Amino acid sequence: MTTLSAPAPVRASKPESILSPRYLAVTIGFVSSILLTAFEAMAVGAAMPVAVAKLSGLPYYSLAFSAYLTTSLLGMVLSGQRSDRSGPRLPCLGGIALFGVGLVTSGTATTMAQFVLGRAIQGFGGGLVIVALYVLVGRAYPEHLRSKAFSAMAACWVLPGAVGPVIAGVLTEDLSWRWIFLGTAVFIVVPLGLLAKPLRNLPRVEQAERSQAEIARLRRIRVAAGLTALGAGVLQLGSQEINLVGLLLAPLALVLLIPSVPRLLPPGTLRARRGLPTVILMRGLMAGSYFGIEAFLPLMLEQHRGMSVTLAGLSLVTATVGWALASWAISRPFLATRLSKPARVRTGVAICGLSLFGDIVAVSTATPLWTVAAAMGFAALGAGMAFPTVSLLTLELSEPEEQGTNSASLQVADGITSTLAIALGGSIYHALSTTGPASGSVYVLLYALYIAIAGVAWLLAPRVRRA
Repeated sequence: MTTLSAPAPVRASKPESILSPRYLAVTIGFVSSILLTAFEAMAVGAAMPVAVAKLSGLPYYSLAFSAYLTTSLLGMVLSGQRSDRSGPRLPCLGGIALFGVGLVTSGTATTMAQFVLGRAIQGFGGGLVIVALYVLVGRAYPEHLRSKAFSAMAACWVLPGAVGPVIAGVLTEDLSWRWIFLGTAVFIVVPLGLLAKPLRNLPRVEQAERSQAEIARLRRIRVAAGLTALGAGVLQLGSQEINLVGLLLAPLALVLLIPSVPRLLPPGTLRARRGLPTVILMRGLMAGSYFGIEAFLPLMLEQHRGMSVTLAGLSLVTATVGWALASWAISRPFLATRLSKPARVRTGVAICGLSLFGDIVAVSTATPLWTVAAAMGFAALGAGMAFPTVSLLTLELSEPEEQGTNSASLQVADGITSTLAIALGGSIYHALSTTGPASGSVYVLLYALYIAIAGVAWLLAPRVRRA
């Protein structure tokens, strides 16, 4: 079993905080990294329909999202293995740098192919970073502070959620959508500088020499990660148009995904085995439901309801506030002592799934547009309760030498389910809107699909308990 070379922190008589002097540097470092990622996500999501239209790539709209998710799968697995073996320093700093390269590539794109390539580079860098940050939380903070660290991560989305869509709208409408990517790239130096020292000073992980069998197993996992990323990409490409090419690519994607995905997840995940396997599965189901709807909301608001880029982005601000508020609340004693972690997961999924029905109602042009803001605010409240709790359960059920691998599995489940959900949504969208913008019934069908995924998650939520 792996042991940490530094002794575990001892709880002081005065309550510790993630802002205590001993944790301040690492807290500021990971907060700045999340802030940058959050701003990019909120701003790019709001401006994506305009960027894709300017590049004459509307038929490949969903590909602009899924390219990020697809390559992030490979980055997550590589980051998990590297973090377990040598610490999270290289995947974190290298991932941030690659994220910046992807921003520049997309921001200077003259074709849809270059734009998607930039999103793919961003995804690989983002996949490296997110797993490394989870390992950083697991190794830099004692157990009683990890909930507060994950709550801080969620809180980092509030300010970008409030100003990101506004800035994106102003830049897109008055200057160019390119400034969203290029302007964000300038600030990459901030998390790079702040995280370098905390990552260098992390306690080392002492590991026994790996056997040849273990080395071979890890190699098979890396190969499976590559096949999964390739399969997800092929599936996305085939889902763009319902034609002979699409019909040929879909089975090829399944041939790649069916044997490779299970190797990236704990045994029993796809069968919802009690404990860690279901915890990982829950993350995937929740991501497929919530982020699937979120990917198609700006398109519906701008093309079907006629909203501007700025207003469409502002309608999603309530989501970031709701998510952060819920994440903060579950770290407070008054809630943490009244609801067990499994109960928090199931309650959060129920709130999220029921709230998303408001988006179906908002498709009707007779419905006030604030309905979307209300629906996404309450949906994010539920997601903000469930997502951080799943992260905590993953660390609690992992040995120190497995934190990287299991955190990678958590993110892989998130990424692959989101990719599949968006790919399926893209197929439905393109199949039912071949002559022009999609009708309201298409969006109703899409949102109903994603709500059904939330229903499956609610049914399986009790199985997050250990057997």
